[in-house]
Amino acid sequence: MANQITVGTYLTTRLEQLGVNHLFAVPGDYTSDFLEIVDKQSKIDRIGNCNELNAGYAADGYARANGLGAVAVTTGVGAFSVLNAIGGAYVEKIPVIFIIGTLSNTKLLQEVNAAELYHHQVNDTDFNKTVFKDVTVAFERISNPMSAPAQIDAVITACISQSRPAALEIMEDCYYMPCPAPQGTLAPVPSYESFAVLQQMAALSPPNKYAAQIVKAVNDSADTIYGQLAASKKPILLAGKEIGTQRLQSKFLQLLGLVQAPFATSLLGKSVIAEDNPWYIGQWDNVFTQPHTAGIADSNDCMIGLGVWNTDLNNFGTPNVTPNDPAIAYASRNMVKIGDKQFVQVSLENIMDALIYRIQTKGYNPVWGQPPGNPPMPSIPSSTDAITYDHFFNVMSNYLRPEHILVSEIGLSTFGGSSYLKTKRQNGYLGQNIWASIGWSVPAGLGASFTANSRAIVTVGDGAFKLTCQAISTMVMEKRNTVVFVFNNKVYAVEQILLDPAPFEPGSNAPFEEANVLQPWDYVSLMNAFSNNNTSAGMSANVNTVAELQQVLVSIDQNPNAAWLVNINLNERDYPVAWKRFVPNS
Repeated sequence: MANQITVGTYLTTRLEQLGVNHLFAVPGDYTSDFLEIVDKQSKIDRIGNCNELNAGYAADGYARANGLGAVAVTTGVGAFSVLNAIGGAYVEKIPVIFIIGTLSNTKLLQEVNAAELYHHQVNDTDFNKTVFKDVTVAFERISNPMSAPAQIDAVITACISQSRPAALEIMEDCYYMPCPAPQGTLAPVPSYESFAVLQQMAALSPPNKYAAQIVKAVNDSADTIYGQLAASKKPILLAGKEIGTQRLQSKFLQLLGLVQAPFATSLLGKSVIAEDNPWYIGQWDNVFTQPHTAGIADSNDCMIGLGVWNTDLNNFGTPNVTPNDPAIAYASRNMVKIGDKQFVQVSLENIMDALIYRIQTKGYNPVWGQPPGNPPMPSIPSSTDAITYDHFFNVMSNYLRPEHILVSEIGLSTFGGSSYLKTKRQNGYLGQNIWASIGWSVPAGLGASFTANSRAIVTVGDGAFKLTCQAISTMVMEKRNTVVFVFNNKVYAVEQILLDPAPFEPGSNAPFEEANVLQPWDYVSLMNAFSNNNTSAGMSANVNTVAELQQVLVSIDQNPNAAWLVNINLNERDYPVAWKRFVPNS
């Protein structure tokens, strides 16, 4: 038995090696042995959740903040409940190891041969794999402990290489069975060879024609971008999501240092670079772009977009264009697009390296001279004013500090609200802004709270909050200091404003669509329930005025170890001023 461990310990060891210190889970009889191994034989802290969906969202938030997350649930009922979270992580390229405990080999054989259906099972087929095959990059069922190491390594490698969820379905009689110990450590497999290696392959005699094609595409696109940059009088950079998911922040900052030009971020790329950088000009989000940002971006004659995804919510239904569209270069999804030209099989890292090389060897004289400045901080409203969306975000803009991680729910408060907040921490803003599943933010805030030297702050509408509010209970149980601000306007406001904005017109008494009206909740009492009246671990407050918000922020700072649930009482017809273009006569 030398150099052998159990299958369960093999998996926890691999997770520990990759920095996964917390596992989000819901107990089930098919996972009980694995969770026992986690608790008693690993360094990983098991975080119990009230339901599987919350556990999945928490693992997603943890992965966004820390690099890799993990969730463990039981087969069937547990796995299907976490499907929405895994689907969102897949679409948004968030690496999560999804662990499903399933029935033993003996029970499976009884199902197959004796027609005995066990609880939580759909049938005797690979139904979990069928359900998750389109939202995972790898799926392995472990039924033989001797093959488990290879299967575990393959799944984890696929997950960290493609930055997407991957699943391990483990039969309950395998957890404590022996298997060979891990050899070495795991690392991501790059999508492409480094540019230097590709050049060597292309220079062989005879040349590797596939490497030569890639080298030509990289060189041609880099030459074109460099030429536009060198001729430009007002270049700007646009940083997108892939700068973060591919961990290219240092390379972006190197390029920024050479070009010395303003940069904006897309909504999906918000905070991939800390927003107190002197060259940061704000978020480029088309109709929701701030005037300061638009004034600089719209006057550019060379916009270089790096890692920007073209989605409807990333640019709110309009294409990412400026008046000088032919001068725009976009590099993302292993492709570079410059005007009507496309260069494929060009990784973001390779094009950035090639552009940096050209600037360093051919030279470039920065033309901006000095940064045009960050977006101006909003003025603080009068303390006697009633609280509104805009007043809330104006106060918060002046409150946020580098230790804060802002976790923002999709909705009315995102565009022109949380998207305008200045985050002073790299990766300090987390939002699920493609999958856009309401309710994500609260458990994601739980997951993000397990980030060293940080405090998570969640902004969420009352409709979304009601889907996953049990995560507050887990925050209290795990002694998290997460702060959750609930925008309590008692309606699904974003649905209403997009369906029929009449209720938001000045002086309007138009009724809301009945489906968009919510049942009011007592949020202070709700925190009492979730904390079992432990007012030192779970605190709450009602906010009706700017002064009350300011006082609550002081109390939050004075109680750095408590979880907070803060009810922001809004008029049901209030909306962020950035949405005025959607409301007639406003």
